[in-house]
Amino acid sequence: MKRAMLCGVMAVLFLAAPAWAADPCSDPLTTAAGQLSGLSEKGSNTCVFRGIPYAAPPVGSLRWRAPEPAPAWTGVRPATTWGARCMQEGFMDLINFDPSDKMSEDCLYLNIWRPKKSGSFPVMVWIHGGGYTEGTGNTPMYWGDRLAEAGDVVVVTFNYRLSVFGFLATAALRAEDKNGSVGSYGSLDQAAAIKWVHDNIAAFGGDPGNVTIFGESAGGWSVCTMLATPLTRGLIHRAILESGGCLISASVEKGYEQGRQTVEKLGCKPDDLPCLRALPAEKILKAATGGLTDGFVWMPHQDGYVLTDTPLKMIRSGNYNQIPFMAGSNKNEVDALLNLLPDLARAKPDQFEALLKKYLGVNDQEAAQLAALYPPSHYEDTGAAFGAAATDGMLACPTYLGLLAASAGPAKTFYYRFDYHGMYMGEALGAVHAMEVPFVFNTLDRKPISMLYPGKVKPPTAELAKTVQRYWLNFAHSGDPNGADLPAWPSFSAADPRTQVLDMPVRTESSGNIEQCRFWDEYNQSHPPLTESMGNLGGK
Repeated sequence: MKRAMLCGVMAVLFLAAPAWAADPCSDPLTTAAGQLSGLSEKGSNTCVFRGIPYAAPPVGSLRWRAPEPAPAWTGVRPATTWGARCMQEGFMDLINFDPSDKMSEDCLYLNIWRPKKSGSFPVMVWIHGGGYTEGTGNTPMYWGDRLAEAGDVVVVTFNYRLSVFGFLATAALRAEDKNGSVGSYGSLDQAAAIKWVHDNIAAFGGDPGNVTIFGESAGGWSVCTMLATPLTRGLIHRAILESGGCLISASVEKGYEQGRQTVEKLGCKPDDLPCLRALPAEKILKAATGGLTDGFVWMPHQDGYVLTDTPLKMIRSGNYNQIPFMAGSNKNEVDALLNLLPDLARAKPDQFEALLKKYLGVNDQEAAQLAALYPPSHYEDTGAAFGAAATDGMLACPTYLGLLAASAGPAKTFYYRFDYHGMYMGEALGAVHAMEVPFVFNTLDRKPISMLYPGKVKPPTAELAKTVQRYWLNFAHSGDPNGADLPAWPSFSAADPRTQVLDMPVRTESSGNIEQCRFWDEYNQSHPPLTESMGNLGGK
């Protein structure tokens, strides 16, 4: 009798098990292309969906074409495997620690993290950096589980075409495009991913009426492109630009010249698209000039469809998505590159102008102006003065000028500078490029950043990471970073240009580089942006 009762109880438990033991993240969700299922993310109360196709593979006849919708599938597709990173080679491809362990032209995939509970949550769409030549949304430092759990948001990361695959321009490519677009395939991918989010994110608990785009470096430049392009009107509602700017874009004519040189290397005629599309992807990649340390060699084009001008000029004219905008940069953006220049370490003040001309490419008059704006006597040494000038010219001022232009519009703007260097190796490196990213995602213990800062995260570092993440999350929720128990962050305007300094302690200061940014603004009117020639810092 007892044995029969025990068997009966076990049978009941077994039959009931799926109701309480099954992973709720595996319940099928319906997207435009079909159903898919995810899985629980380890270490957090979130669901993750990996490797979701947001567009058709851009291969064969679709190489160098605008992205097309992803093909539909039948049944339930497991969204448990990372999509391949896009074609690339260089420094970042060594430190992506890409869990897909694959590289392919078939790379237009996105990843989603959401809280493991019901609701309609704000959406944060991350655009990765890498100079438009490298990077992937799969990188562990960008995983969105902790951001999603901390702030009840849905986080999306994605891949987009890079380098020659993302930004080749030829007259034949333009002629075949129904919109007359050319040389901005990577940007079209970004817009397509944002459109996919708008159309499908509700199935994941995301609110398509509250979408924040954010990105760093080339991802920051991309944020400004997405802010300016008409392709995202009504699809984005807030924007955060980290260490980027609003200048990087090329004329179609400049793109054609670059395209001609590239096609010649490949052995095809410029108008022979079948020849170009038949080439192995690896051969095309090797023929492409420029990597991350060469500056921005590949970039979106002002083709009249994606962009009508530089994003900065479009914002200044009022022709952009007028939404709440937060932007900033890091205090020592390019100082890591300066370690490649041994003559800076021993430079004397009287050598400052010569160094500016050698490595920044400025003329005599411009070097004299910069020496007045960045006098070595105001810095620790001549190398530090050079670093301040290079940081402003390449990243800080392009970011500032974009925010300044947007501050004239109707939406609120907020400006920051990340100064913190209290991490283990930060004492030597300073607040260099990309150091704020793991604070936003709270991923200081994940690669690649964990390679620089091994060991347990220091309490002050952890405290600042929590503060930075809360600012970003508050902005995603409401368009304002302020919230309870956070240091007040005043909005930015030309009349009251204040900067939130992200350091220990967090503080507000008057923006201190206004005159310097005025110089760089005038400089950019008659020169290519300094960021395009940053390869000079490597002695190239």
